Amino acid sequence: MAQFHLHAPSEHTLNGKPLDGEVHFVHTNADGSALMVVGVFLQVSGSKTDPWMASLLNGMEAVTPANPTTLNLGSYAGLVDANANRLYNYPGSLTTPACDEIVDWWVVQKLVKMSSKDFARLQTQLKEFHVTDNGNNARPVQPLNGRTVIRLK
Repeated sequence: MAQFHLHAPSEHTLNGKPLDGEVHFVHTNADGSALMVVGVFLQVSGSKTDPWMASLLNGMEAVTPANPTTLNLGSYAGLVDANANRLYNYPGSLTTPACDEIVDWWVVQKLVKMSSKDFARLQTQLKEFHVTDNGNNARPVQPLNGRTVIRLK
């Protein structure tokens, strides 16, 4: 994995509606000419946070530009779990300029639950893109332009 980042609200929709957030786990080939991005939806719900996300948040608090740290959180495969969750796949583009069409998108239908407090922590720690006047950093949903979205499972 090359990096991960947060968009709020989500850049993909589920049943036509955006979710509270979406984490993108970005993978790249050796020369950077192609990307695979796994999108995981976040939903603010109640006072409990998914255990993997909680461990990620706790680990991130130790990381600063002056103190880069490798986080060993195990795999995020449990969040994705292709055997238990529906996945959506389609060829698409980056969601930030220049929006190059080099991404193999995999979007997980399962919603990762987060408390509002932990979601605010995640936003503070991961918002690296320009934030609009309304506090969002998500690209608007784009037309499919003839692309086929495949639903797996």
